[in-house]
Amino acid sequence: MRERADSPGAREAPRRIWLHALLFFATCGTTFLAGGFFSEGKDTFSVASGLMFSAAIMGILLCHEMGHYVAARLHGVDASLPYFLPFPLPPIGTFGAIIKMRVPPRTRSALIDIGSAGPLCGILVTLVVCFVGLNLSEVRPLADLPSNTWMEGNSLLYLALKKLTHPEMGPTQDIWMHPVAWAGWVGILVTSLNLIPVGQLDGGHVLYALVGPRAHKRVALAAHSVIFVLGMIGLACYLVLLSGPATAYLDRAGLIYPVLRASGMLPLLFWTILLRFVGHAHPPVENPDMALGRWRLAIGIMSLLVFVLTFTPVIGSPIRP
Repeated sequence: MRERADSPGAREAPRRIWLHALLFFATCGTTFLAGGFFSEGKDTFSVASGLMFSAAIMGILLCHEMGHYVAARLHGVDASLPYFLPFPLPPIGTFGAIIKMRVPPRTRSALIDIGSAGPLCGILVTLVVCFVGLNLSEVRPLADLPSNTWMEGNSLLYLALKKLTHPEMGPTQDIWMHPVAWAGWVGILVTSLNLIPVGQLDGGHVLYALVGPRAHKRVALAAHSVIFVLGMIGLACYLVLLSGPATAYLDRAGLIYPVLRASGMLPLLFWTILLRFVGHAHPPVENPDMALGRWRLAIGIMSLLVFVLTFTPVIGSPIRP
């Protein structure tokens, strides 16, 4: 049955499309500004850097969300177009994007398809972006980097890509990131955060489809606890670094670098708060007894493997106290 043209839903649809378009172009603008300041001198603005970063990060986010959207539509689930979330400050310029499912998926198969389609589509684009960006990046000695340099965290996937693109890089060197590489790193981080197996995050959908409600709740509580503990370790290290005598002692003992890096787990406390609002519960599906099949099991396991490879415990840290 088609909706009448004069019905409330039909009148609201064009406005919703304009809202999606407005948020998309606003996020293009904020990511352009964020990327423009991602240059050698932080007080300068580069139009080329802004365009490259914005195109790369928006491509990653768009593919991620459209993966969810297309999978939802294929399963007959009423889902919105992506809502992009602009953030008018560097270094990223966006809070990501979301879609809204107005009704839950009916089967575990639909749930695992919808939950995994976003991160799996997004990570494919992220791999290309990160590989290209790292090839455009320079290798520099750590000792030559400015004292206010911010060092990005490493995931297993990001480490492997760095080794692949710069096999000559030694232990006293690191990547000076190109804006496209920065977009790729952000894509890896976004993928890992979305795949945390909690509540109705992408990882929560996949986990629920694989193991059911009881195991899902236990794993979600454990995952939330681990994120909280890591964040508290980051907070403790950050507070230690605020103390001049403690910092001097750590420097003399040769322990300053690991404490500096561990302080980069502090942002996980913010994610812990977000997870508290997300909650650990997951709404039930209509037909929970319908078997997944080998293909869906493989997709679910692949999604959880992507989480392991992309998980970034240290978000970022200063190179020196």
